Amino acid sequence: MVIRGGTRGNGLQLARYLTTKSDNERIQILEAAGRENASADYLRQTIISMDLMADLTKAKNSLYHAQINPAYDEDKNTDWFKAADILGKELGFEDQRRVIVLHEKKGRTHAHVVWERYDHEKGIVISDSFSRLAQDRARRSMEMEFGHKPTPRRNAHRPELKASLLQLWNQTGTGAQFLTACKNNNYMIAAGSGRNPFIVVDENGRSFDLVRQLKGVRLTDVRERLRNETLMTEKQAIVYMRNQSETRQRERDERGKQKAHFKMNASDQTKATPKQEPQTQPKRMTQAERDAAFKEILQAKKEITQPEISREELKQQFAQSKENITISKEDQLRKALQQERNQQQDRGHDLNRDNGMEWD
Repeated sequence: MVIRGGTRGNGLQLARYLTTKSDNERIQILEAAGRENASADYLRQTIISMDLMADLTKAKNSLYHAQINPAYDEDKNTDWFKAADILGKELGFEDQRRVIVLHEKKGRTHAHVVWERYDHEKGIVISDSFSRLAQDRARRSMEMEFGHKPTPRRNAHRPELKASLLQLWNQTGTGAQFLTACKNNNYMIAAGSGRNPFIVVDENGRSFDLVRQLKGVRLTDVRERLRNETLMTEKQAIVYMRNQSETRQRERDERGKQKAHFKMNASDQTKATPKQEPQTQPKRMTQAERDAAFKEILQAKKEITQPEISREELKQQFAQSKENITISKEDQLRKALQQERNQQQDRGHDLNRDNGMEWD
């Protein structure tokens, strides 16, 4: 939603503007000084009467003219009387005479509200100081009251928008290339009307005049480059970009939910895992305990160690073992020779027996 307004004079010209159809598709007078569905003549008389009150003071502008412009598709669920009440209260015109007129253009409805600034009881003109802040407060209240999507901050990224579009314009040479580059950078170029034939819509669904964003580029240059391109209307572009924005937001929300779910599961697993008891450090021994342990080790070493043997005893043991080994080998040789002799005798005896001879 966009709310704009300010003080002004020349009530006759304002009355003509509000009641002239021009490029408006439909005009409806909701209220004129408390009278609903008043005629155009009554509306003009009311505004002129409100304007003449400036002659009673030194003020030049006795009227406050505001426009209440909801976003596309949000004008259908807007209570215009309540919207005028909210804005009038924030501006300090709660009990002043007013006029409410609806204009419908390109299938979109916006409201014009005109208040009389002259306070008949106090005999002064109500101040319009800080009216921009009052408009912002009223806009936020209306969005909450009617369930409208919150409006991004005013021109929060306009310098970035201008720099980005000018860079895309300079980097491309044809209309098709420019449109594709804009779309890849979350901008949509649409067809406007009147003095603004080309519109750019940002990722939040806010529309701006394209030529004003291209510093040093003339309208004829834009016409020449885009003359063969088919552009969607401003309304179509805004609806498209808002749908894209909502889709991206849903994807971000889904990723956020998945991330939160993963963290929750990890936290539950951590809680379910039994805590390991911290490893206790071994108790340090006192000096007395170390001395006692050292004595026990020495005692055990003495019990295990073989008694010492002198060099002479080692020589005797070695000689004895060598002798035992030598004797053992001689006995084996002697036995082997004796067996060989016995075998030879047995063979000779058998031979003589075969020859008919026997040994005595």
